[in-house]
Amino acid sequence: MTNKLEGKTAIIVGASAGMGLASARLFAEHGANVIMVGRNQQRLQEAADLIGDQAVPVVADVRDESQLKAAFDIADERWGELHVVFNNAGPGDGGSHSIADMTADIFDDFIAVNLRAAFLGMKYAIPLMERAGGGSIISTSSIGGISGVPGAAGYCAAKAGCHALSRSLAAEYSDKNIRANVIVPGQVTTRFGLPSDAPQSEADLEVIRARGRRLSPMERAGEAEDVANLALFLASDDSSYITGQEFVIDGGMTAVNHWIRAIREG
Repeated sequence: MTNKLEGKTAIIVGASAGMGLASARLFAEHGANVIMVGRNQQRLQEAADLIGDQAVPVVADVRDESQLKAAFDIADERWGELHVVFNNAGPGDGGSHSIADMTADIFDDFIAVNLRAAFLGMKYAIPLMERAGGGSIISTSSIGGISGVPGAAGYCAAKAGCHALSRSLAAEYSDKNIRANVIVPGQVTTRFGLPSDAPQSEADLEVIRARGRRLSPMERAGEAEDVANLALFLASDDSSYITGQEFVIDGGMTAVNHWIRAIREG
């Protein structure tokens, strides 16, 4: 197997479980040193232990700029440069809120976790990537960032903002060989929607898989490893001529008109 990230340093935010953990493991397998950022200290340490010496856990709440910046300071102190950032924090509040009933504080929290944290990840990555001669910044959005979801306006708005941020970064820093792209997952079998400290049971996962079988033309939910494979492609030189783009990974969910399908199925 070719080590696509040999000698490179990556920061993955939201790395203690799900898509972030799967990406951290895959990046390390391909030779990267991985700084893993997460809020739950125990879960983050357990995740880092799975990877070994290539993983550096950093406990941080992404809503706190100084805590998040600490991960970039470690990259600077240990390696002097940075090559990959995967902004993968989310979703935030996790509840369902209509626009009229949502408080401004709840809306602000969605923005802080899903958009402001991505901005900060870009802000602190750029100087280190300039020093490295370039880099790749990947941000996790959602199909909710390209379509409306009832009860999730704050989340959708924040994820849509990641698209605009990434396009703007591509416009500003392509001449520095710094690329920015967005992963847009559909139904993926992860902790998404659960409180951050809630245990995840096999029953929870089966509910997600059943939903994926119902909604996806491929008749399955995505797995965290599906997203990790895409993240590896975007992190590596295999995607060196790709920037400012959005990659939907949803098993065809957004390619199907579900209203028409529901009529046809009766």
